[in-house]
Amino acid sequence: MTHTHHKQPARWLINAFNSIMRRWESPTARKILSFIILVIFSLSLALIILKREGFIGFSFIPDNPFKAIELSFTLLLFFEVISLVFSLEKSVSKSMEVQLEILSLILLRSAFKEFGDFPANFSWGTIEKDVLFMFANAFGALLIFLVIILIRKYEKRLPICQSLDLMRSFIAIKKIIALILLLIFLGLIVTDVINFFMQEHTFSFFHQFYTILIFSDVFLVFVSLRYSNSYLVLFRNSGYALATVIIRLALGAPTPYNIVIGLTASVFVLGLVATYNKVYKLYNKDGTFEESNQEVK
Repeated sequence: MTHTHHKQPARWLINAFNSIMRRWESPTARKILSFIILVIFSLSLALIILKREGFIGFSFIPDNPFKAIELSFTLLLFFEVISLVFSLEKSVSKSMEVQLEILSLILLRSAFKEFGDFPANFSWGTIEKDVLFMFANAFGALLIFLVIILIRKYEKRLPICQSLDLMRSFIAIKKIIALILLLIFLGLIVTDVINFFMQEHTFSFFHQFYTILIFSDVFLVFVSLRYSNSYLVLFRNSGYALATVIIRLALGAPTPYNIVIGLTASVFVLGLVATYNKVYKLYNKDGTFEESNQEVK
């Protein structure tokens, strides 16, 4: 009776996660999200133009129309973060891939932001450095995009558990962690929006979220030990956690260091994925190396 009682809260959390994810990944949800972004972009652009023309005078509305693009990209990134949370249930590798996708989009947003910060009447001498930063962020995003394509080429869904029951148990734990991350994410968003409208200092959401993500990744490394004692799996999952740390460093670094650090994280993940999938079949289930000269296809 006690055993069943302990299972009920976990089952309720898992069912809640499944229900939310099913709705989020539905075609209807994608249409709604697209509509929301279009409305926010159009409305913010209209408000900025009205302020520039002198029809409204709210201080929190910016003067530069390109701020509407930055706002819309930020909203898009928020939606991508939710997708990142849900990808955690599918696989740790997929979650890592989405992290890199978000990093590339953040760099693109930074490129738009650099252009949006140009003064209305500018000379080349005043914006020369900012233009270089804009191009650096844009091409940095492109290089990370190319690395992501290579990661997808090498990525394979390889099981880490020795039985289906263990795999289901591991997925259940990941769903509960993902649900907790989703609640934290929504809390950060609400707090940031309230601070914005109260014209108080707003923290950098992505910095905060990736910091929390580091702890969840490390937690998953320790949880995975329960289901697999393979050195290969342990090294891969620990490497993914380290990659999250490197991405967090990239988010806090100024241009062009953010690009170098972000690209380093991408190449690190690529090497990790390619090596893991190459030597996976050479390892036994107990984590010991199988002596074989046969090439792994």
